[in-house]
Amino acid sequence: MQTYFSSNRAGFTLIEIIVSLALFSVVITIAVGALLILIASNRQLQNEQSVLSNLSFALDSMTREIRTGSNYFCHSSGNTSASLGGENRRIFTDNRPLDIAVVRDCPFGDDENLIYHGIAFDEGGDSITVGNSSTRIAYFYNRAEGKLYRRLSGLPSESIVSDGIYISDVDFFVTGSSRTDGLQPRISIVIKAYASEDDFLSDTAGDRAYVIQTTVTQRALDI
Repeated sequence: MQTYFSSNRAGFTLIEIIVSLALFSVVITIAVGALLILIASNRQLQNEQSVLSNLSFALDSMTREIRTGSNYFCHSSGNTSASLGGENRRIFTDNRPLDIAVVRDCPFGDDENLIYHGIAFDEGGDSITVGNSSTRIAYFYNRAEGKLYRRLSGLPSESIVSDGIYISDVDFFVTGSSRTDGLQPRISIVIKAYASEDDFLSDTAGDRAYVIQTTVTQRALDI
């Protein structure tokens, strides 16, 4: 008994295989591109969340203490060619007392040519400064380091944002600090920051900074 095999078996031609591979390559390229975009977007969102969370924490900490404080003193100092001068520098100097006897407004913020800009004030109580040389608290920005610091009288300053966050600018606008001007003390704070110093250096247009701001009015009636 003879067995016959058909020679008309179906298959793919070379052109069909090439077309299929081309379509597969296009689909894979689009899929991989979309995946890379999603990964980049997720990384950007994580950086944004990290920066904004840090800034919100720092701003909440400052406003809570500033709102209940008194005797506000705002000051800027220091440049790249000369050392700090005058006794007012003490709010930027570790282990120095903050017992400054004057109050001072800074209605126009800071001078961008100066390294330091900050505010000192008396705590509304002594729960934070108990045991220290005075009830003074200072918050200040160090432009040379891109950091925002908090310092209690007589103690070293401590950064209040994560190490990876780069603070490109902080402005304290203070008005009504004198009890004789008839104005209720008001402090506005504006913080500009980046996820890293490299992001700051690469932002030549200056339009990618994260900006957060608030205005605080002294809780106690200034009369």
